[in-house]
Parts: sequence; structure tokens; C-alpha cells
Amino acid sequence: MTRCLLLIGLLLAALPALTLAQTFTPQSPMGLSVTFTTERAGGTRVLVFGDVRNTTNAPAQRVTLLAEGLDESGRVVSRARGYVLGTIPSRGSSSFEIRITASGSERRYRVQIEAFEFVVGGN
Repeated sequence: MTRCLLLIGLLLAALPALTLAQTFTPQSPMGLSVTFTTERAGGTRVLVFGDVRNTTNAPAQRVTLLAEGLDESGRVVSRARGYVLGTIPSRGSSSFEIRITASGSERRYRVQIEAFEFVVGGN
């Protein structure tokens, strides 16, 4: 029984070394940057088109974006999430499209990286 518990403890201690991805929060985008433009598409629909550029040496995957419409005082009045499909290569970029249902009081928009993973040991 003690030998079994020792083996489980050693396996759990080695687990962090086996991790193949690192997840970062939007406060630390670590080399990912967003550029975008907006376009009205009908009464309440706004399309946000853009690119996420990866300036690191590791590919990025599972990139989630948060697009927000802001009123004249900077308060969030609309929001939508979007995703970059596939993997953003090292030193490359990938495009995205997000659809927002506008409230009508938006004066500007912002898009932020909400979550992502760098692929460690990837190409």
C-alpha cells in the first residue's frame, strides 16, 4: 500500500513537466496583439473583422476574443465573444470575425484577447 501511494505521489509530482500548453489570461497576452475594423450590417448587427498577430516563437491556439461596444462615457453597452480558428503560427497571424448585436448607443469598439494557449514544443 505504501509503495502504491509513493508511486502515485511521484506521478503527480511529474505531471507539471508533462504539460504541453500554457494558458494565459487577458492581462498577460504575452506577444499576441489584435487589430480590427468594424462594419454595420443592417439595423442592429455590427461585424468586427480583424487579425491576431503572434510575435512569439511558439504557436498559439484556442484563442478567445472579447469584443465590446462602448458608449460615449466608455461604458460597455454590447458585447460578444469570438474565436480564432485553428492555430496562429509562430511569428504569424490569423484572422477572425465577430458579430455583435448593437444597442445603438455605441461610439467605439474594443477587442481584447480573453484566453489562449501557447503550444510548447510545437511548430
